[in-house]
Amino acid sequence: MPTGKRKIHSIQFLRFVAATLVVLFHAHLALSKELLSSGGDKTQLYLFGFGAVGVHIFFVISGYIMVLTNSQANRAFDAKRFFRKRIIRIYPIYWLLAALYILVNTAIGSGYEFSLYNLISALLLLPDNAPLIIGPAWTLSYEMYFYLMFGIAMIFGLLRGIFLLSAFFFLAMAFGVIVGPENESLAMATNSLLIEFLFGVWIAYITGRNKLPKWLGYISVLLSIMLFSGGLLAGYESLPSAIIWGIPSAFLIMGVVILEHYHQPAFVEKLSPLGDSSYTLYLAHILIITLLVLITKAVSISLLPILLLTAIFTIIAITVSHLFHLYVEAPMTNRLNKWFGS
Repeated sequence: MPTGKRKIHSIQFLRFVAATLVVLFHAHLALSKELLSSGGDKTQLYLFGFGAVGVHIFFVISGYIMVLTNSQANRAFDAKRFFRKRIIRIYPIYWLLAALYILVNTAIGSGYEFSLYNLISALLLLPDNAPLIIGPAWTLSYEMYFYLMFGIAMIFGLLRGIFLLSAFFFLAMAFGVIVGPENESLAMATNSLLIEFLFGVWIAYITGRNKLPKWLGYISVLLSIMLFSGGLLAGYESLPSAIIWGIPSAFLIMGVVILEHYHQPAFVEKLSPLGDSSYTLYLAHILIITLLVLITKAVSISLLPILLLTAIFTIIAITVSHLFHLYVEAPMTNRLNKWFGS
């Protein structure tokens, strides 16, 4: 297996792509609702809605990265260290940005109204209130749940743990289909989206132990493009999202990981550092878009085409988030890891 020190440029690039797809979706949606009396062009809204696929790419990547970074042959799995690193990676920057959301939205007259319990549960990323402050943070509940189950499973060894995790998730998903729980936490713990993490886990295990043929990489990428296109034509709600978007996301990641062993396009390696700031971009972009919409209205540039404004907003969000990552997120995370011995 590869060591946790290796950085896969194609995966970093896909993290950047996934976050950018989500930003494009939300930027276009916000601009259409705020600047157009009609609410926006329906065809454009539908096409930009494809950006939601970024979440599914993220989930598969999460499964992949967890195996990649926790399968070092010369070191036994350290559950305490694993959970400490995950908590430091997710919570501090989320709390910092959540505070900014509350301060800024209160300042512009769009403050939050919630109870103390709602606030605490939102800050802890509990499923019932995870999106209360930062809307896209609902996915972090799934991430944290996956980390919890993955960490427990790895105590039993890599392959045995993967099998146990897979069996548990499949049983949980079957329970969800049969019972259809209404409780938010139980609904999350039995959601079919969990299979997307498993896709990534198995892709990492298989590609880490075998150098698969180049043709298989090309076929996987081609299948992902075909399936993404099919989902676009069939309709976003035609099948469960774990099927219509999760499966092509898995083929995409499988393909690019295989192909990285043979050839790496120059643009992928050059843009891959932007994957480091994908977490900040994902969390911060709604706030950035909100402020940009206010500025757009104030300086009377709302007459510019929506598509052009969407592109401008997205570029600004990427730039601001990457700078925030370089000068705030990365130094803070590194320091916390040193303080807590991670």
